[in-house]
Amino acid sequence: MMQAETPSSSPTVCPDQIPTLTEDMALGQVPQAVHVALDARVAEKQALMALSSELLENLRPEIERLTADLVQRTLQSVWDKRARTFQDVEP
Repeated sequence: MMQAETPSSSPTVCPDQIPTLTEDMALGQVPQAVHVALDARVAEKQALMALSSELLENLRPEIERLTADLVQRTLQSVWDKRARTFQDVEP
């Protein structure tokens, strides 16, 4: 995600100037700018989670194919080792 450039004329804020939010603060005491910033973060998180769900849904057939292939190869390997150990079954 790209961050917007801030104009050089905007004042810089030192970390000690940022108020600390506590659980004891009333909702009305939180500055409107903080509300807006927090709402934007929530919206960004929701969009990211929606993208994650969409990607997983689109990748589901490939994930299932790869999983089935892995299970088949693993079981074949186990069978081959068993056959070599006991030498009683063809691989």
